[in-house]
Amino acid sequence: MTHDLPDSLGPPPDVTSSRRVHDGWLGFRVDSLRYASGREGTIDVVEHPGGITLVAVTDEEQLLFVRQYRHPLGHELLELPAGTLDPGEPPEVAAERELQEETGYRPGAIRTLGGFYSAPGYCTEYLHVYLCTDLVESRLDGDEDEILCERVSLDEALRMVETGEIQDAKSVAALLMYLRFRAAA
Repeated sequence: MTHDLPDSLGPPPDVTSSRRVHDGWLGFRVDSLRYASGREGTIDVVEHPGGITLVAVTDEEQLLFVRQYRHPLGHELLELPAGTLDPGEPPEVAAERELQEETGYRPGAIRTLGGFYSAPGYCTEYLHVYLCTDLVESRLDGDEDEILCERVSLDEALRMVETGEIQDAKSVAALLMYLRFRAAA
């Protein structure tokens, strides 16, 4: 038995009011909505300027990861290098800056792998994913005092995803994009 699915969900809900709760490098608002059915509700929205996630591959086919403490979780995570866009900053510029700040390498070549919304149920953050190759040592100082750079093979990274040693969603998604890129190359 097949079920016919509609081509569209219909019109988006009307925003009946929006209340600013916080303005900073992240914004926070509460929107009141009225749906076509007449149902009403509220949605908490985190406003994020967007960011980048980097798959940086060395000449030896090692991936650069960073280990850092994540305060909301209370422990360290192993992640691909990533960062937030500065106001008006193009994603490609942020990619080069963040890689240098977090790993001490500048990419000689940058290629777009894709992008995705990190948590679209409550956050506007869109992450651009880049493949960075032809790496050259070049450190930029940033606020990355407590970051350790680690080299990991692709096979080891995939094993670490399977065992839960890599738990960061943006890293898992970017690795999937990189696998697809490699398969098509």
